[in-house]
Amino acid sequence: MIYVYAMRIQNGDQHGTAELLLNRSLEQCTDVQTPARYHRNEHGKPYLTETPEIYVNWSHSRDYVICAISDQEVGIDLQKMDREPKENLIRKALTEEEQEFYRSVPKPERQKLFYQYWSVKESFLKALGTGFYTSLHTFQVDMEKEQPRISHHINRKNYSCRLLTFREPDYVAAVCVENATLEEEDIKITYF
Repeated sequence: MIYVYAMRIQNGDQHGTAELLLNRSLEQCTDVQTPARYHRNEHGKPYLTETPEIYVNWSHSRDYVICAISDQEVGIDLQKMDREPKENLIRKALTEEEQEFYRSVPKPERQKLFYQYWSVKESFLKALGTGFYTSLHTFQVDMEKEQPRISHHINRKNYSCRLLTFREPDYVAAVCVENATLEEEDIKITYF
């Protein structure tokens, strides 16, 4: 089970709201003492210092912060779809095959598709624990099915990603976990 929690950012403080959300989330689904103590790996991925068997990750975008808690390596990303992506960003973020599919969809659907790609890719890099230290072109995301599929040769592990239905229609979110097949019922989303 992956527990996902979301909260509107309070007083413009993304970092403070993320810590508040992490602690509220841990209180809801674990026995972890709060406030939780965490550190970051060499690439910035957070981990709980006193309970390494519980994996956490969070993201923020404009007005919201989102947090994922799991018993497996997890990455989550949230993006507000508030700008049309520029051509140089499309080339930087998407592989040639991904760009080909992106350009094949009707123009009105492209903005959302780009943000879905971005969110899946970032959640995967967060699950890996490397963030953007790993190039966006070292793996492929297939968005032609109902849910995204990742092809990579970075390590020998399997990862599963799902796009999440966020309650605000101008946001897109994705979660990715190591060594699991994610179904919709495997993810519980709570809004504070």
